[in-house]
Amino acid sequence: MTEDELDPARWAFEGRGPYPRRGGHRVTPWIDGVPFYNRLAEAFRAARSRIWAIVSFIEPGFRFPDGTPWWQLLAEAEARGVDVRVLFWRNPNFFSTAHVFGGGPKDREQLQAWGAAWAARWDSSGEDRAHCHHQKAYLVDAYEDDAVAFVGGMVLSTSTLAHRGHHRGPHKHDAFLELEGPAVADAEHNFVQRWNLARQDPEAPPWPDAERAGPLPFPTRVPPPRGAVEVQLARTLRPGCYGDNSAEATILDHYRRAFAAARRTVYIENQHPGQFELLSALTRALERGVRVVMIVPGVPMAAIYRARAEVRALAQRSRAEALAHRYGSTFLALDRLGAFPNFTLAALARTDGSEHRLREIYTHAKLCIVDGEWLTIGSANLVDLSLDADHTELNAAVWGQDTALPLLRQLCAEHTDNPSYATLDDLEAVTRFAEHARASRASFDAGGPI
Repeated sequence: MTEDELDPARWAFEGRGPYPRRGGHRVTPWIDGVPFYNRLAEAFRAARSRIWAIVSFIEPGFRFPDGTPWWQLLAEAEARGVDVRVLFWRNPNFFSTAHVFGGGPKDREQLQAWGAAWAARWDSSGEDRAHCHHQKAYLVDAYEDDAVAFVGGMVLSTSTLAHRGHHRGPHKHDAFLELEGPAVADAEHNFVQRWNLARQDPEAPPWPDAERAGPLPFPTRVPPPRGAVEVQLARTLRPGCYGDNSAEATILDHYRRAFAAARRTVYIENQHPGQFELLSALTRALERGVRVVMIVPGVPMAAIYRARAEVRALAQRSRAEALAHRYGSTFLALDRLGAFPNFTLAALARTDGSEHRLREIYTHAKLCIVDGEWLTIGSANLVDLSLDADHTELNAAVWGQDTALPLLRQLCAEHTDNPSYATLDDLEAVTRFAEHARASRASFDAGGPI
């Protein structure tokens, strides 16, 4: 099926939100950390006017694959006259891990030690202990006609620096999307809105001062077409986050409509597969005969284990008590998916050495491909916190078989060490992947390799 033969009515959705669906883009998916961070470093070094970054989590000592510290690339750009700005997340009441650069005294000492002349602001969650400004995005040469935007889910962490195929190291599997064309103006708007309206705590004032980290003008031009791909930026914003009218759940809208439109395949990679409405939509897709593959961490975060244990304990007393739990219906919906033969839940792993030692490849990606015709990549997990107007998230949705199907083939080939996916359609690719996953599990259960 060619682009011209795609059913336009089935894919006509846009979702609620300020950013329209736009044509005229060049889109490049980046899979795994080493390829992506090599590309990002290249873009930073080539920047002529601006580098803007939205950072949720960061390892302060992070280095690009060539060994260059991230802050050094920013300093080099600033020294040659590039306007460098970084918007960090701050949650002073809950997240205090080493991967949150919250702008307190220790972090400011670090900035001083780096000699950082670039500008920074901290967008605070205030008193909301559960809230996260979770977006990850970069802009190079904003306001210019050839500006480039990067939207995705990777954090600036050594554990993200994985080579394709994950043949060595306990590294994460992740994804980013590079965009050129009209929707870059929307990425610029998102940055400027958040930068100008960031909630600032007195303990984390702008760096190096309010003048250098002053407000920005909103973009007034739309970049010219750079290709033929349709793109829409989608967000999650909690009500009132950036003004009285700022509430958005466009990412959830996209997932709803994409799952309803699915006729053949749904392929998901996600760290948190737990939004009840979307799990129910996947059930309806499975009932229609759609093949669904969901790739998740083999060993999820501790919070998921805790919630599961709580739901199981309540279920031993009564189904009603289990359903009363915040995630009771979610776990029951996950259980229902497992009853369908056309559903495959998989984790990425390798076995090393003759002893077949198991090594998980942690799935941190947040991506979905439907029918090989539509895809989304971004920061949003498939969980209520990321989709129901709570956390701050940013995804890019892409329409078109010429982009979505090659990405599906690439992912399936990487995960199975098998290049034969290059000519398969979406149904053949997903079916072969599911068969490989089951055979791999059977081999491991029998004492063999994955």
